[in-house]
Amino acid sequence: MTVFWLMDYLLLALTLGCAVLVVRLRNLSGAVMALSAVGAFLSLLFVVLGAPDDAHSEIVVGSIALPVLYLVAIGKARAEVRDTGDLAERERR
Repeated sequence: MTVFWLMDYLLLALTLGCAVLVVRLRNLSGAVMALSAVGAFLSLLFVVLGAPDDAHSEIVVGSIALPVLYLVAIGKARAEVRDTGDLAERERR
């Protein structure tokens, strides 16, 4: 087995591991960071496979732009949610 295949399988395993983390993590910010890691490992895999243009696009979009967009959306959703739990029900009574 050559070094190429070792790096290929290692990067593929890391990508799959991070993808599982994206689905399993309950913390949204952590899931977004795992998604960013998926993009980074995929870009390294593209470099190993000899596709530097795809790697560049994956770094820009998958590792930077998309996670930043998700973090901004999560931040805005958390800021606009009102508390409708027990306190809101007590005020109505």
